[in-house]
Amino acid sequence: MAEDNNLDEVRAGLSTDDIRPNIYEGGFKTWECSIDLANHLISQAELSSFLNSPCTIVELGAGTAIPTMLLFYHLLCSAPVPDPPRRALVVADYNPAVLHLATIPNLLLTYALATNLIPPKSGDLEITPTLLSSFKAGLAERNIHVRPIAGRWGALLASLTSPASDPVPGDTLILASETIYSPESMLAFTICLEETTRECEERGGRVKALVATKIVYFGVGGGVDEFATALKGRGWEGEMVWETQGIGAGVGRCILEVKRATG
Repeated sequence: MAEDNNLDEVRAGLSTDDIRPNIYEGGFKTWECSIDLANHLISQAELSSFLNSPCTIVELGAGTAIPTMLLFYHLLCSAPVPDPPRRALVVADYNPAVLHLATIPNLLLTYALATNLIPPKSGDLEITPTLLSSFKAGLAERNIHVRPIAGRWGALLASLTSPASDPVPGDTLILASETIYSPESMLAFTICLEETTRECEERGGRVKALVATKIVYFGVGGGVDEFATALKGRGWEGEMVWETQGIGAGVGRCILEVKRATG
């Protein structure tokens, strides 16, 4: 039963294991590359103009959704306008339980912080009907639409996460963090990313896809080289737009912009 599967996911997430293949893929943990990606987004000069136009943000393997939370916070804190453009936040994760217990609650917490609904120095947020009503009204007022999706990588998930059915044209930002750690799932993720990007391009507007990752995942087998091979085999490439610098930085990390191969 679905309820039993969700309970298995929760138990796995509360254990000491980072992941359990085909049961739990690590969504309850905040991975460091997601923070790298959020910091990178903050540094982009075009961020405000992107968010103030019709746009869709798709986070694949969202988990705790740190990058999406950042962008959502910016949307909430921007000055209100009479007829705001449509902005869609699509958060996709392997596990429904992660979406229910981490992703959406984090977006709700972000809303409460941005709108000063959390008492100063308080560590708790009580989820009340009043808060939920305010959340829904705040989204509607700003023309923000949140869409959670659970499922495996592949063409089906890519179709679901694509905003191609959205009648309002606009730009698309596709985000992913720590999603290429496993050679067994890397090709499926690559196809998902490719199909989502392709459908968004066909819709019109600009499309940017950013993948934050460790250079190599020791003991697991994934990493940048393996991802580059998977991309090249399908006519795509990853351009490194950020990487860790200096001695003592630990395992190297980077952010790749995925685009069609030019050569």
